[in-house]
Amino acid sequence: MNVPVSDVKTTPDAGQPEDPKALLRAMVDALPDNVAVLDAHGNIVMTNIAWQQYAMAYSPMPGQATPHSQVGVNYLEVSSRSNDPHDESSRAVQGIRDVLSGHMEAFSMRYPCHTPEEQFWYTMTVTPLEWEGQRGALVTHTDTTPRHHLYRR
Repeated sequence: MNVPVSDVKTTPDAGQPEDPKALLRAMVDALPDNVAVLDAHGNIVMTNIAWQQYAMAYSPMPGQATPHSQVGVNYLEVSSRSNDPHDESSRAVQGIRDVLSGHMEAFSMRYPCHTPEEQFWYTMTVTPLEWEGQRGALVTHTDTTPRHHLYRR
């Protein structure tokens, strides 16, 4: 279920419990980092505004979001498409799987994400999150490029 931001109520009605998905939507949209919520199988069930803006800004297809970045896509399958089993995407997929399965309480890693014009570094953090009665995950990508440059000096 993808609840539009405009449908989120700022104050709950008296006697009405707040919709947990609407609360989650409001919280992730308030974050400046790129955020995706995954279900127990690794499917993207929610993304925040920053994620959607990033997918549009860096898409190879002008006016369209980056392929495979929308709700309904399996994040693990897309990330597993790398041919190198020792690269960052393989590590990321394993970390997400470990959090989803409960083998790890959280996972974090830094990785490069360069464009033809600029070099960027991000930190991906994966934390468990209940989604429809099962263990899902909150995946956050934080731009750590300024810190990377600071520590390289």
